[in-house]
Amino acid sequence: MASSEKSNRGQETPTARKRADEPTDKRKPPVRFSGQQDIQLLHEVVSLNPFKDAPPTTVWASISRNLEDVLVISPRRCRERTLLMLDQYIKGDLTSLKRFCTEDEFVIKEELLQQVVEQYMSGPGGYSTRLGFGMVPALNAANAQEEEEVEEEEEKEDGDDAFGLYKGHAVLEEDVTPEQSDSGESSSEAEGNDSEQPGSPKRPRLTRDYMYIEEVKSAVASAADKESAPSASPDADCVAGGRHASKPTVGASEFPLQVVTYLLSLEAKEAEAREHDVTIRREELQLEKARLRLGEEKLALEKARFDMERQEREVRLHAAMQERTVFMEVLMNVFSNGPVF
Repeated sequence: MASSEKSNRGQETPTARKRADEPTDKRKPPVRFSGQQDIQLLHEVVSLNPFKDAPPTTVWASISRNLEDVLVISPRRCRERTLLMLDQYIKGDLTSLKRFCTEDEFVIKEELLQQVVEQYMSGPGGYSTRLGFGMVPALNAANAQEEEEVEEEEEKEDGDDAFGLYKGHAVLEEDVTPEQSDSGESSSEAEGNDSEQPGSPKRPRLTRDYMYIEEVKSAVASAADKESAPSASPDADCVAGGRHASKPTVGASEFPLQVVTYLLSLEAKEAEAREHDVTIRREELQLEKARLRLGEEKLALEKARFDMERQEREVRLHAAMQERTVFMEVLMNVFSNGPVF
């Protein structure tokens, strides 16, 4: 038994050696989707319609398998990319949608996104109740981190080219046509021009919670106005209902009264907390001023006491000097006159 155990320990299978040689870093490499890849992904989404069933669904796996000839990504990455583009389209973030796209590709992408929005609105949901208000922080943070990593890699490659060390850019597709490469270059140039403009920031810096609250308020107010204003005729109501149904708008019916009440109370509590903090800060400043005044008064008293003690020491020293002078004069008179018998 002992000899067999030693022989088993001594033998190392090729699988074990392969696992030992594999890198321990399981992080996925950053992926930058081009315009053609987004269009093909949206084509697959429109054809298979993964939003017809509530998640989890196996349609995303089918979409990932259909895209293997173009791009090797996981079903989760397909779902995240689709939801991100859907969120950007609903909230009107055209700057992010135009990234790495030409004008023709953007037009095709916009048409496909319109169809995806209709599929999403007609489906059972279950993906994100806040879709359309920019409240997809996990997807935005992940994609922003990936874009930053891609930009850092491009900067490193540009630095190597400046020193004469040329390195080819990593291409996700195996078979890339010259038209696709030219479109990628033109889209990158358009992105650089947009980033140079001072009026077009790269990412919005507004607080998303307050944006969401303001949009909820406006939606509730518009719904109340529509209910209070009587319609002219039933035909006009039908026409208006058809128009609204054709557009993917977010109505007040999707926001329960409890959510609106909670958000308004949250905003009021935050305002009260800010006022309380300002009041406490003001009181702290007043206490600090009083402490400084007390310190100044204490310093003035110390200075006066020091002056009085100095004057007292000077008086005592002057009196001692006078006594010594008188004593010396008496001694000199005694020694000059001689002893008296």
